[in-house]
Amino acid sequence: MDELIAISSMEHAELAEFIAGMEAHAGMPVRLSRWSTSELIERVIDGTAGDWDLLLGTAATALLDPALTSRLRVLDALDVSSLPPNAVDAGRRWFSPSGFVPVFCYDPRVLAANGLEPPLCWEALCAPAWSTRIALPDPGRSGAGYLHLSALLEHYGEQAWARLADIARLQPAISGSSTAPIEAVLDGRAWVGVTVSTAATRAALQHPSLRWCVPADAQRYEFEAFGCREGSQHAVKASLALGWMLSDDAAAISRRYGKVVVGGSSSDTLAATGPEPLDAIAASHAKVERCARWQALFDTGAGL
Repeated sequence: MDELIAISSMEHAELAEFIAGMEAHAGMPVRLSRWSTSELIERVIDGTAGDWDLLLGTAATALLDPALTSRLRVLDALDVSSLPPNAVDAGRRWFSPSGFVPVFCYDPRVLAANGLEPPLCWEALCAPAWSTRIALPDPGRSGAGYLHLSALLEHYGEQAWARLADIARLQPAISGSSTAPIEAVLDGRAWVGVTVSTAATRAALQHPSLRWCVPADAQRYEFEAFGCREGSQHAVKASLALGWMLSDDAAAISRRYGKVVVGGSSSDTLAATGPEPLDAIAASHAKVERCARWQALFDTGAGL
């Protein structure tokens, strides 16, 4: 039986909802492979991702690599006129109907029992009381980690590194995903997990004691890019599936997972006081240098 093969680095729970909508709209089943952002990019570039059809929601900073963009089909048949210009690739090889948001996840009861208030910004995490109780994703392996790092640098500039140095001295636990920091909070190994809204929202539904917030000094979101593989044998059906991502139903799912909806048939969701889009071009160009500097600052061998 014919099927669309999708690859993604989004969270499993939201992917299941998106795929159900795509299947109904395109009239073809969708089979999914999910990897971390870094592994997905490596697999696409070296050809080990297989003959996939759909790219569903990976970090836009990664897609600015020409080695990856060149593997995407020009989306001539897709109407993306409702999206802002910066949410569509100049060559129309990808588009972004939503953005993921950097957050802190914590249990306020645990914090109160230890005499702590919920951390509302990165600066608050520099206090000695958080020693060995912070869980962080490595920006070199995790899209969530790189979003936090880039958002901090946009807010503080070079001063961000001084704050990160203070946090590194507190010996945080380092992982390669957005979910591991939340698991560390649930297990009691950490008091705050650095993650993204999609993972935190799902965790809070399963564990009602959890709360999350967008750090006041990391008020950014990153576009999630969607596209179709150049050479796909199911390009027409793939385009139909991608078109569903611009629907009201898809936008409603994105909101439930704490995302920013940037377009589609709903254009009223960007509050004036909400997070701003990350400068994806600058973040993409600086990624190698930024990640190397971060990894030199933190003990990345102390993984979760």
